[in-house]
Amino acid sequence: MKTKTLALAAFASASLLLAAGAHAQPYIGLSIGQTDFDQSITEGLITSGTVDNKDSGLKIYGGYQFNPNLALELAYVNLGEVSYSGTFFATPVTGGKVKASGLNFSGVGILPLGDEFALFAKLGLFAWDAKASDTTGGVPFSATADGADVSFGLGASYAFTKNFSVRAVSVLIKLDTADASLLSLGVQYKF
Repeated sequence: MKTKTLALAAFASASLLLAAGAHAQPYIGLSIGQTDFDQSITEGLITSGTVDNKDSGLKIYGGYQFNPNLALELAYVNLGEVSYSGTFFATPVTGGKVKASGLNFSGVGILPLGDEFALFAKLGLFAWDAKASDTTGGVPFSATADGADVSFGLGASYAFTKNFSVRAVSVLIKLDTADASLLSLGVQYKF
C-alpha cells in the first residue's frame, strides 16, 4: 500500500514539474550490477548461521532533465535476494531467502565536465517491499515487510551521442535497519 501511494505521489509531482519545464528532456535507462546487503537483513530470521548477502541487481528508470544540472528520476529497483541458513535459538533454519525490491524517486544534481562526460549525485526516497521465507524446525515460514527510506547515489556518465550514454552508479539504500548497496552499469537514452 505504501509503495502504491508513494508511486502515485511521485507521478503527480513529476507531472507538475514536467509542465513547468519548457526546455526539458526526458530519458529512460536500464542498469544491472551487484547488490551487497549488510548482515542485519537477516535479523530476527536466524540467531547464528551463514548468510550469502550478494546478488545481482536490476534497475529500470525514467527521468526528466530540466536543465544541464538538475533532473528528477523514478526507478523500479530489484535488489535481488539474500540466502541464509543456520539456527533460530537452536532450532534449525534451512533454505532461507530474503527478496527486496521497490520504487525509488530521486532528485539528481549533475555536474557536466565537457560535452560527453558528467558526474552526478542522487538523493531519494525508496519505497520497498521485502519477502522472507525459510523452513524453521521443519515448518515453512514466511514474512513480509515494507517501508520508505532514504537512498543516496553517486555516478558518472559518458555520452557517445546526443541521445545515447552509459552510466556507472553506486547507490546506498536503507531498508529499515539494514542497508543495501547497488553498484551498476547501464545504458541511457534521451528523447
